[in-house]
Amino acid sequence: MSRYTEASAPTTDPPEPTTRASRGWITKFTFAYIGINIVWAGPGQILMSPQVERLTAGIPWGFFTDSKEGNLALIGFITGLFALISTPLWGALSDRTVSRWGRRTPWMAGGLVVVSLAMVAAGLSQTLPALLISWIAFQTAINAVISPLSASVPDHVPVPQRGLVSGWYGFAYTFAVVAGTAIGTIATAVWTGPLGTTMGYVLCAAACIVAMLPFLLSRWETPLPAALKATRPPFRLRELLACYWVDIRRHPDFGWAWLTRFIVTLSSATALFYLYYFLQDAIGLVRDDAAGTESGLRVSDGVLILTGTYAASVFATVVVAGVISDKLGRRRIFVSASAIFISIATVLMAYTSSFETVVVASAILGIGTGVFTSVDFALVSQVLPTVSNNGKDIGIINLAIALPNVFAPIVAAVMVHNLGGYTGLYLLSGALSVLGGVLVYRIKGVR
Repeated sequence: MSRYTEASAPTTDPPEPTTRASRGWITKFTFAYIGINIVWAGPGQILMSPQVERLTAGIPWGFFTDSKEGNLALIGFITGLFALISTPLWGALSDRTVSRWGRRTPWMAGGLVVVSLAMVAAGLSQTLPALLISWIAFQTAINAVISPLSASVPDHVPVPQRGLVSGWYGFAYTFAVVAGTAIGTIATAVWTGPLGTTMGYVLCAAACIVAMLPFLLSRWETPLPAALKATRPPFRLRELLACYWVDIRRHPDFGWAWLTRFIVTLSSATALFYLYYFLQDAIGLVRDDAAGTESGLRVSDGVLILTGTYAASVFATVVVAGVISDKLGRRRIFVSASAIFISIATVLMAYTSSFETVVVASAILGIGTGVFTSVDFALVSQVLPTVSNNGKDIGIINLAIALPNVFAPIVAAVMVHNLGGYTGLYLLSGALSVLGGVLVYRIKGVR
């Protein structure tokens, strides 16, 4: 059923949705979000760290060095810059799209194709520069999917239902981390050496395509009425530059929501960036390529156990907290509560050399993350400045995720090598989460 009519359409902005999103739409949206997050979770959690370590052992290329940590940080930083640039741009372009397939779907479909090809290329990379180029293409294209997909929520879901959808949004993200980690772990166990890495990338790409197709093919978008199409401004240089700007003096809640998301995301990104190496070097798990000659738990198996434990805690809280948030009409208290759990988890990781303690910490971290993600997206969707620029504004909000992933490699490398090692890294992570829990109360337009 159409969400607008020609008679009732405003001259500039589409109306806010009032009809509740159906269970079918929420289900397809959830699977789509699972799919697009699987493709970074597999490489990020399991595949890229040993791949970079293996390629570092070869002949150095250009600005790459003989440090596996430094090379992984360099790839993360450079590709993160491309993600940073592309995130609001794709959202803004989708805002101005007037195709018969809707505003968001064409960009998601095109991005999915490029993401899949980039994943295969990354899996086949035999040098660090080749891996870097493939991951640049991946990071640029994935935002052509994520920005329009995220914008579909304020496009389609009314405010009283957004806590529920935000909960499923968080569920999807966490499930994708588990699924991507499992796919990478299974691939490296079934196929040894570089072939296992390649197959891990290919299988993650295939899972993404399967999960996203139902949403893309459902034709859920209603094309804009003619009156609204006529108001879409041409995309000139001024509009391009505006992709990266919101006047926070006029919209202070947007600014505080952005900063809160940035700080909490930086907290988790710095803590997780070297998780593979933390388990290998600080906890003493067995390197994957040495599993045949040394006894003990493999690093990739340890990552899978932690991911599963973390996910179980998230699943137990994320949707329930979102529903409670809708019923209470409150968001900020949930963000503060999540910060407490996250800080406890990171302090435990800072001072342990026991894998069992890390498992406990991952369970506590999952509770905090579940509570945070259950309300975070609902909160930011309520402070967007204009309906007509939902895609662009969501893109800017998503910079609060992209930017921490640019800075996390640098912060993590500096902390591990110069400022206290893994203990300093995890204490910093905990302090950042507490800061985010305090700053959320600067948002006045949301309770």
